[in-house]
Amino acid sequence: MSSTSTRNGLLVGVVHSLDDPDRLGRVQVAFPELGGVVSDWAGQATLMAGSNRGSMFRPEVGDEVVVGFLQGDMRAPYVLGGSWSKQSPPPPDDGNPTQNNWRSLTSRSGHVIRFDDTPGAEKVEVIDKDGQRSVVLDSAGKKVTVTAAQGDVEVHAPTGNIQLTGQTVEVRATGALTLAGAQVTITGDTVDIN
Repeated sequence: MSSTSTRNGLLVGVVHSLDDPDRLGRVQVAFPELGGVVSDWAGQATLMAGSNRGSMFRPEVGDEVVVGFLQGDMRAPYVLGGSWSKQSPPPPDDGNPTQNNWRSLTSRSGHVIRFDDTPGAEKVEVIDKDGQRSVVLDSAGKKVTVTAAQGDVEVHAPTGNIQLTGQTVEVRATGALTLAGAQVTITGDTVDIN
């Protein structure tokens, strides 16, 4: 951009490139309003940024973004955030927009982290792109559910212990159940083996 260009206010642009030569998480933005001119490398305003830490949510090429310019200098652009449009709509809401009960992060492939503040049904969900595997922290139901509708669930602690503690603990298998160990100990006031 021209060294004398100044711009007060904000511009809406489209992300043109992510290939920041300095690896600082910057992007280049094209501005349709200015005939498609492409910005210098634009920093990103983010929730937190520090040396090798912070929140990393870079926009994708083609995403619509809102850009401001440091002290009006168009050579110093900053992406302030993204914006949805009819061509790029937001992810689904809870179907009740006047209540605004959901907060969520949805990745490009469709992975979701959702905070559901629906009164009486509060929960936190981590759901994979297929909706087949999830972890749900159900505050209203007072339970944690790990689901793999397809695939396996694995817990590994090669140099540590794994403990399951509860008022009642059940282990069920629709197929074979295998317990193996260098030593197996079963204790209880009553031990029934059918």
